[in-house]
Amino acid sequence: MIPTIAKAQKFSLPAYLFLALLVSGCGGGGSETSPPAPQSNTTPAGAAKKRIGAVLPMFSHPFFVAQKKGLEEKAAELGFEIDIRDGQDDDLKQISQVEFLIQKGVDLLILCPRDSEALVPAVEAANKAKIPVITLNRRVAGGEVVCYVGADDRAGGVAQGEALAKSLGAKGGKVIYLQGTQGSSPQRSRKEGLDEVLKKHPEIVIADSRFADFQEDKAKSMMTDLAQRFQPGQIQAIVAQADEMAVPAAEVASEKGWKGVIVIGFNGNRDGFEAIKAGKMSATVLQDAAVQGRKSVEAAHDHFSGKSLGKDIYTELPVVDSSNIDKYQPAY
Repeated sequence: MIPTIAKAQKFSLPAYLFLALLVSGCGGGGSETSPPAPQSNTTPAGAAKKRIGAVLPMFSHPFFVAQKKGLEEKAAELGFEIDIRDGQDDDLKQISQVEFLIQKGVDLLILCPRDSEALVPAVEAANKAKIPVITLNRRVAGGEVVCYVGADDRAGGVAQGEALAKSLGAKGGKVIYLQGTQGSSPQRSRKEGLDEVLKKHPEIVIADSRFADFQEDKAKSMMTDLAQRFQPGQIQAIVAQADEMAVPAAEVASEKGWKGVIVIGFNGNRDGFEAIKAGKMSATVLQDAAVQGRKSVEAAHDHFSGKSLGKDIYTELPVVDSSNIDKYQPAY
């Protein structure tokens, strides 16, 4: 078993120690190593017995619920057994889930890491066990992976920045920036993309930036606080790294009398689409979680078949606004 240590997002157990624990400390029986977290198993009758293990950051967020559905659907279609584990928004829990799947002897691991750094030892453990790893939606900062499947988050951040610059025009303005889970690859890469655009637009200034963990309640709380700091007219735009943060931010801004504030989100969920149609949001960058889940299983199939895969398998990221929203469907 992996010992419980202080704070999940600060996890820094050396890879060699992690591996030593994995090899020598996990022989005390299955009951100690099998986490009680919810799981999903799909084993089609007569299917090939390739077993895929998957670990997601959480089952409580609609994005990952859609991603889980995509994983299950494609696994059933291609005849794989799949065991999908809930990381419960905890780095150590995700590591424990990876440990369990390694012991179970899965043929391939699909990992959507909560934190890019914290899950490196887990990937290295899978490498040691000669279990190939595909990262889904989020990257890891070390270890060997077959490929990454998901959005080009830096390009998504660029798309947000360009939509922001276009909406604000030559005057520019002050912006509130709501970011996702600190240390996750989407948070880092989307910020890098946005920063790349803002370097060309000195008239646009980030007045305040907060980490709201891609979660609605945290974004609402933070925006309520920001609405006390800034008066109506002082902020011209809100950019959020997920619609789950953009929609409540737009609602709070409206309640506090922030008229004409441009709001740009990411993900393209149903609430984001409805907010655009109602004129409460300006745009969102659409990424389809279920498509990402399906494509990761397709990549596993290709790997099992001996096909050569590119390092990155990207899904589309169109910018959706009132001019083209009828051409698209919400991601979830």
